[in-house]
Amino acid sequence: MSESTLVDVKVLPDTNVILNVLSEVHPPTFCDNAIASASIDINGQSFSIFIQEGAVSLTLCKSYDASSGAYFVDDKTITLEHPVETLKGFYFGGQPWLICYHSDSEYAQCYRINTTELTLENRVATRVGAGFTTITPLYYRNDVFFVAYNKNTGAVAKYQMMSPAYSPLYCQVSWSATWAQGWTRFAFFRLGGENFFIKTNEKYNKVNIDHFMDSIDLGSHPVLNESATPLMLGLSDVQTFYDSNNTPYFYTYQPDGSMTFNRFDGDCNGWKVALTCQQAANSSLRHTVQLPDRTLILLSQNS
Repeated sequence: MSESTLVDVKVLPDTNVILNVLSEVHPPTFCDNAIASASIDINGQSFSIFIQEGAVSLTLCKSYDASSGAYFVDDKTITLEHPVETLKGFYFGGQPWLICYHSDSEYAQCYRINTTELTLENRVATRVGAGFTTITPLYYRNDVFFVAYNKNTGAVAKYQMMSPAYSPLYCQVSWSATWAQGWTRFAFFRLGGENFFIKTNEKYNKVNIDHFMDSIDLGSHPVLNESATPLMLGLSDVQTFYDSNNTPYFYTYQPDGSMTFNRFDGDCNGWKVALTCQQAANSSLRHTVQLPDRTLILLSQNS
């Protein structure tokens, strides 16, 4: 029987990173069997959302309950209208939302989270096409977008979420292009109020840090473009997180459990390794929870 691992990550004032494996925490089975996850704050409380393979429902729970010191508790099952394999949380109009997508579907589904009942409502379906491998929300000034990219074709588009005064919510394309094929492990972050992301190309052996975007109708441009090391090419995952001063970091995970924790340079022309370590191997999902003073990383094992 597999067992998940919960790691508590803290960034010290000197930018060093320290880890604490919370061995006494035993996450519930819906964490172990998840194929996708997201986290989002609702009413000042961090919530985690998990979905199992082939499911048309998701599990929503408190990531950490400060009053009891418990993790991933008070779970609730929410039925969905369509299967999902990718989901992300975001805010629009001061309200928490989810974007859900399955690569077999033509549509990305956006749902507003009812903060009182913890239900999903106000579904906004946007036709993006099947086969997209990256779907992620993006903020620019007072506007909300989501980006869709297909690593097999290179197709990429940016959709703006619109809320007309007397019409239903909808999303419209504000920019589209064709990128190189093969980009994967996108990890978005914000620095100085601007959007950036790190990505790896397994087809052309590249790693980029891109700035996204200079205006609503423009795409991204590379700040860093260099050959990827064998380490970067062999990763299972790259995810970003922040310290208590909102300085962006990212961690990497290899199939054997090797991890690095890294601090982006201020000019985004690279990064510095703050810590290397060994954790549980062959995790099927890495779930990141951003808390005000620390970050939680759940290394889930699919049983």
